[in-house]
Amino acid sequence: MPFQWVLDNHISGLVLEDAVRDLEEGKTVDPRTAQLAPIRAKMQRPFQKVDFERRSIGGESVPVQRLNPTPKMKNTMGDLRDYLLKQFAVSPEEAFGVLPGFVAVWPETMTESENPVTVSGIQSPWTTYDYSELGRGALADGECRHLAGVDINADPSVSPALKDKLLNQLVTVEIFHGISTENAAKMFVDLNFEGTPVDNITKANIDPRNKWISATKEIFSTLQIGVATTGRQLTSSHQRQGQWILLTHAEQMVKAIVLGPNNALNKSKKTDSWDGVDFEKLNKAAIQWFGEIFDHFGGPEVLGDKSRVIRTIAVRVALASLGAAFYREDSKGIAEARATLKDVDWIVSETWNGIGGKVVVNDEGVATMSAGSGKESITKAVQAVTKPTTKAGEAVRGGHDKVGASK
Repeated sequence: MPFQWVLDNHISGLVLEDAVRDLEEGKTVDPRTAQLAPIRAKMQRPFQKVDFERRSIGGESVPVQRLNPTPKMKNTMGDLRDYLLKQFAVSPEEAFGVLPGFVAVWPETMTESENPVTVSGIQSPWTTYDYSELGRGALADGECRHLAGVDINADPSVSPALKDKLLNQLVTVEIFHGISTENAAKMFVDLNFEGTPVDNITKANIDPRNKWISATKEIFSTLQIGVATTGRQLTSSHQRQGQWILLTHAEQMVKAIVLGPNNALNKSKKTDSWDGVDFEKLNKAAIQWFGEIFDHFGGPEVLGDKSRVIRTIAVRVALASLGAAFYREDSKGIAEARATLKDVDWIVSETWNGIGGKVVVNDEGVATMSAGSGKESITKAVQAVTKPTTKAGEAVRGGHDKVGASK
């Protein structure tokens, strides 16, 4: 098909990306765009990332949201755009250029009719598919090429003759129709995330095959706790958006209920397996226990509070693992979990040094604890949180603030 056909029959990935944000904010979106946006969000990396910058408004410094281009956008509007104009548009007569095929998705099933065409050497029958009543589709592969083409077509500085060459070049388009959002994700998550390396959190967020991640997102959504689904570290930008924990760290808390704290922190085929897990019971147990944890501390903001040890991964996972009693419906264990929440002194102090992580006290007497991966301190953290009669368990109980909530 001509490149022009691709531009005419698909909504730009950037438009769909903006539509996802508009839908989340309750804004009105074109019905067709609203239908395609969830499919696109399941398949593609973003063109833009949300960030904040401080600006003076009315004499007051306030954080203002802005959208910054990702490497994907920079490549699309840079090298890829140049390639389309300098190589692909003029090939094959003047230069050599090829364009990989596009993969297009329509959620509806197209109307098909038998086409009485015979082509020597090619298997029959042929079928004609009518999509004229469906509206535009989404691109599972090729949306960067599509966006670059849209940008070129709208650029008055590009000569009409060169635009015609580009838009009349034939391209391959592979079409899938009658495909749900989840099935689209399963088919194309590897296509779009294996070719160019991305962080595990971003990939895990859109892969519906991971039942741990799906359960985690549902649990934290029910608790109305924002989860960061991009990046390798929790940033102040995440927190300004109400995101208090990285998705994979939230997953570790959920895993700890079923697998125990040590296994929750160690990636392996065994710990990635969900065989035998009752996710309905897990969902109920996690919502109950995590809800009690965050109510105790005054909200999820405690996960960003440097004065509280629960900010560190090892302590957080150890505390989450007490939810196993809720999963087993063990009344004695549930009572012990609740007692632990009240009895432990959750404020960062030298008492926790070597238990939850390395504690440093500055000249003003303010103690801070490193928030590392947790693997190096998980054993002591588990002893302290789950075993009151151990040396570590006794050390962190009976301190100066048993409530642990922000003052």
